[in-house]
Amino acid sequence: MEFDASTIRPIIGLVGLFFLGFSYFLNNKIGDFSAPLGWVLVGIYFGLSCPYYIEIQDPILILMTGLAPIAGIYLAIYEIKGNKLIYGNKSKNIIPDHLIWLRGMIFFAGTPYLLVSQIPHLNRLMIIFIATQVVFFMRWTGSGDIKLGEFIVNTDGTRFGKVNWDNWDGNKWWLIEQLPENGMFVELINSDGSSIGINFVLACTALQSIIVFVGAILAVNTSKKLKVRTLIIVIPLIHILNLFRNAGLIWMHANYPDWEWLGISIFDFGHSYASKVLSLFAMFLMALVIFEIMPKLHQNVLKVVESFTKIIPQLNK
Repeated sequence: MEFDASTIRPIIGLVGLFFLGFSYFLNNKIGDFSAPLGWVLVGIYFGLSCPYYIEIQDPILILMTGLAPIAGIYLAIYEIKGNKLIYGNKSKNIIPDHLIWLRGMIFFAGTPYLLVSQIPHLNRLMIIFIATQVVFFMRWTGSGDIKLGEFIVNTDGTRFGKVNWDNWDGNKWWLIEQLPENGMFVELINSDGSSIGINFVLACTALQSIIVFVGAILAVNTSKKLKVRTLIIVIPLIHILNLFRNAGLIWMHANYPDWEWLGISIFDFGHSYASKVLSLFAMFLMALVIFEIMPKLHQNVLKVVESFTKIIPQLNK
């Protein structure tokens, strides 16, 4: 197995997250020095994925990953210069609560997702764990007689690069090669063994949505009891909504295979458009509920947004 240059990217990301977590937990002078470095490294981590999205021609992710290093540099400057107040002849660095919260939020959300996506064993475990529940839900409700097929690793993005998990000779404890997007998946098949044409990937697990909320909640400076109560509401709700989403997409694909609109199949329409709009709406409503339960979180989000709207004045100081 050749060492792929992309191996350095997750290491940069993990080091950056470590520095942010270090600064969040310590919250002292040493932590304040590590935070700027953490922001720069996390920005570089996302920026290094920009060439891949250029290759697959995804304009939204090209823009987001292309701007990530700039955002990281700005946050580093914001940490170093933006919060310095002058007391007499001395300069004191005052780190606001919303910036400390942002450090923790990125650390708590980014670290588990990066590890799951980077460690094949965890990636496989998460996919199979959620896919099994979707299959059980569909069989229990009578909406589909399906089961899990083989777990596949797609090494080059083509059908020729697909190999069974047991036959894959890659490192299963740390990904040292660049796999295409959704390079690991489990096949969904009918009970008779025939393929239904749908694969279950990491993006289907709703892990991204869950950890964003979990990270935001854990980083808030509030009581542990309130955090636990909020997490008990958020995690099961997102998980249940995701089960309905996945089951609905599979059911539509199985029952209306010939339906098309402007050349788009019912699965692609539901997966790429309808479900994303509904998911964003659900996340928005959930955020409103969480903001009501945890006003401090709402304040932190508004302050972070406000800091980015003042980027030019801050850089000119």
